[in-house]
Amino acid sequence: MKLSLVYQVPQQSQEEKMKLSGKQVAAARELLGLSQTDLATAAGLARLTVSRFEAGAAALKPTTLNLIQAELERRGIEFSNGTGIGVRLNFEKAAEFVRGATQARSEPDT
Repeated sequence: MKLSLVYQVPQQSQEEKMKLSGKQVAAARELLGLSQTDLATAAGLARLTVSRFEAGAAALKPTTLNLIQAELERRGIEFSNGTGIGVRLNFEKAAEFVRGATQARSEPDT
């Protein structure tokens, strides 16, 4: 008789998984060479939203924070909150983003 155990990890909300800080966003922008305006435009937000969050002057709605995080991750950023907060640039993902952006610009409009 064979027994098997299955452990199911409880689902966590986005807020529980990652506590993204303004300093992490600023560091991620710096790694990518993006201005606050660049990030805000790419995420469909106002520059003041990014500026105030990075400065710790405003908390963001989860949906707004998800827009920022998704845009940075799309460009190759990886966030971590293990034993300390962290930001790193995944070069392969960043290169893939650049290739895709370059290809989109070089295709003729139809």
